[in-house]
Amino acid sequence: MFGILQIVTYLLFSLGLAGFGYYLFDYFKNERKETLVEFPLRIFIVLFGLSFLLYGNTYFSAWDEFSFWAVALKELVVTNEMYGLNFTDFPEYPRITTLIQYYFNKTISGSLHEGISISAQVVFSLAFIPMICYQRKKHYLNLILTCIVLFLAYQVLCTPIYFLYADNFIAMLLGVGLAFYFLIENKQKALLFAAIPLAALTLTKPIGILFSVIGLGIIGVNYLWTSNIRAQFSQKVKPLVIAGLLVLFTFGSWKVFISIKNTQPISKTTSQITLENIQNPPNHYYPIRDAFVDAFFFGGQEIGSAILKPATLQKDIKKYTGINLSFLQDASNIKISALVVILFLISIALYNRKQLLSYFPKKYSFVILTITMFLAIIGYAILLLFIYAFVFYEITQKEAGELASYYRYMGSLLLAFFFFFSLLMYNSKRKYTYYIVTVLFLFLLVLPRSFFPNLFNSTTKTTVENRWNIQQQFASLITQKDIQKAAFISYDNIEDITQYHLKYELLPIEVNNEPITFTALTTNHTISEIKEKLATYDVIILKQEESNVIQQFFAENGFEKLIYILE
Repeated sequence: MFGILQIVTYLLFSLGLAGFGYYLFDYFKNERKETLVEFPLRIFIVLFGLSFLLYGNTYFSAWDEFSFWAVALKELVVTNEMYGLNFTDFPEYPRITTLIQYYFNKTISGSLHEGISISAQVVFSLAFIPMICYQRKKHYLNLILTCIVLFLAYQVLCTPIYFLYADNFIAMLLGVGLAFYFLIENKQKALLFAAIPLAALTLTKPIGILFSVIGLGIIGVNYLWTSNIRAQFSQKVKPLVIAGLLVLFTFGSWKVFISIKNTQPISKTTSQITLENIQNPPNHYYPIRDAFVDAFFFGGQEIGSAILKPATLQKDIKKYTGINLSFLQDASNIKISALVVILFLISIALYNRKQLLSYFPKKYSFVILTITMFLAIIGYAILLLFIYAFVFYEITQKEAGELASYYRYMGSLLLAFFFFFSLLMYNSKRKYTYYIVTVLFLFLLVLPRSFFPNLFNSTTKTTVENRWNIQQQFASLITQKDIQKAAFISYDNIEDITQYHLKYELLPIEVNNEPITFTALTTNHTISEIKEKLATYDVIILKQEESNVIQQFFAENGFEKLIYILE
């Protein structure tokens, strides 16, 4: 907020090193008897090392990374300011994950490094795992199996862990917030601890505040129901009020910040979800509703990558074992619906009910938790349906009808509850090793090679090769101070990812946010209108295979813009 990100980053890093150095000096000088590095911290160090070992040399590859997350990160690293350039898509998006990646980039490499950025995302997506052994109980087999299943759960229930998307991070923060409250015996203290990740949720995405409210609701209802608040009412209610105020203050701070930066939201808001629309929905609502119901109950849309493709499995088995299970080639794909995941969560709870109930000594407290979680899932699903029908539809009818990113939005909440149960059950005395191995086996059927797409191919991915080509071809263009804005024009493809690759690679040159196609320009606009539309751009970039027709049109109609051909 105060524009001193780089100073604070190096100050934090220096204080951390100095603090650890003093700790070591004091430990050995006074011959202290306690463990030098506690078991949960050792787990975190191992996860930290594995994250960099596995992802340190990977690259950004997902569509939305180039439409926002990677662009916002590069803007931050290049300018050392949150809005140093202020032309990313969705400028109203909070950026707590971007700040974490910025810290890692600045302290490890000093500049933008994609592998370090992805590793930072993975580290903090897995940072909750040491909580499962917070009581220092070293159940190594349980720990290893639980870590593996939780790691796989990212892929199955939400998005691949190596993407810069905030959805996994949202799930982790909500799950950790719930775990804080139910694991800490002093509930007044637990409320304040839980408020920290719930407040951080508001800085992940605009929808983060909804997850904060869900967490506060579940915790608040349980706290009020199971606490004797009649005695010392103000003292008992005060921690709940403070927790709510912390969440609201954090949420409000971001709103104040973007208003100071004069950043206006470009995405539609939930203000279009009105009582009138709900009671008398437009015609387009019904097919979207039917598609959503099909997705939720029958897997019409897969949750994350939770889709078993027998044909791909057949190829993998043949490649690595030589066994050809030809009957799998024609088998139908198997998808996992949200309902199946919910039933799976219920089965986990029932199987480990003795351990779970030990955290709820108050009468009916576990029943209250179950009811509030169920209502949260139903309420969130209904709201998500309304968002698709009334908000997304106004942005793009195609994506609303397809329930675009349904798996990410629905998976975040289910994944949070999955983490929460996993944290509660780690110390279970039941021998559920075979149970968890069975679950692990089922998850491993879900395309294991999709966990490390950047590692399985020895050759560079096509998307990365395209970006390297852009880097080499436009290196001199980026250094020209008189060029500040560039327009990428495709012939007729509004979903050409080249536009977003250019947006990322050409930064600090600003590339058009909205797709511009030659067919749309010449069909919907006059020559003078086209010239006016392109007047704000310093250069025009075309693909080589589409350039002849477009260049001829520009030459015949007196366009004098500098044109670059992307080879």
